[in-house]
Amino acid sequence: MQPAVYDDSIFINCPFDLEYVPILRAIIFTIYRCGFYPRCSLEEDNALDNRLAKIEKCIEACRYGLHDISRIELNKNNLPRFNMPFELGIFFGAKRFGNKHQKNKNAIIFEKTKYSYQEYISDLNGIDTKAHNGNSDIVIIKLRDWLRSASGRTSIPGSGIIIQDYHAFLEKFPAIIKSIGLNTDDISFNDYCIIVEEVIREKLSN
Repeated sequence: MQPAVYDDSIFINCPFDLEYVPILRAIIFTIYRCGFYPRCSLEEDNALDNRLAKIEKCIEACRYGLHDISRIELNKNNLPRFNMPFELGIFFGAKRFGNKHQKNKNAIIFEKTKYSYQEYISDLNGIDTKAHNGNSDIVIIKLRDWLRSASGRTSIPGSGIIIQDYHAFLEKFPAIIKSIGLNTDDISFNDYCIIVEEVIREKLSN
């Protein structure tokens, strides 16, 4: 993958389970298609760093953050998952208490249903969250519009173009995976990023 600088980097804070994979893949594609680079704790496989250290390193390296706090269902032990709100809190803290470089952080917060966060994390009242309803196309639209507004970059294509490109990519994806000997179901974060980056680079160079 291409090295990413702070102003081009987006920290992804979201569920990493199989159910969320379609949305995560749409997020990664949109980030690349808009000219940015996705970052998350999955990118580094270093046994000497614990998970929190990886998250802190990623947050520090990213001006932008995408936080999906929609996963509020209870697990088999009747307990919720607090990872996403916790990482969002670290991102807020970096912006509030960090140096001048960190204070220009900008974030988008997704939830599944609009304003449902008020039932379980009321400290966010007043924040303009975005509801995606579990729909990848909605994620693409909301993410693209936020990046255009937050960055001010005029080079970002319209959401209709990105959705069209993404669905064309999905049609080719199984063949791409097969050609390099990978499994569609368990492809790693880094492998997927490399594939998306190369596909988009090839498309834009034609």
